[in-house]
Amino acid sequence: MKKILVVCGNGIASSSIMVSILEDYLREKKLQAQVDKASLIDLRGAPGAAKINTYDCVLSSTKIDNEDVKTPVILGIGLLTGIGEDEVFEEINNLFK
Repeated sequence: MKKILVVCGNGIASSSIMVSILEDYLREKKLQAQVDKASLIDLRGAPGAAKINTYDCVLSSTKIDNEDVKTPVILGIGLLTGIGEDEVFEEINNLFK
């Protein structure tokens, strides 16, 4: 099972919306994944990168500036704005290929 971490600045509003949209998409496509959420504040530095690197993918509302992060990061702002949403879903779908 794939593990996806959804993050935003505070780990509250934006990430909750993205989690809801992502889970709906995964259910619709019959894809199974563990979806967790976190704040960028909690994921700073080497300890944060170590946590992120246990996931198959990160869906983030903003760029993650941490050179220790090796996990692919998908900018998920399209899920919040509706602009570029299909591209975000395409990237998510590619995880399962």
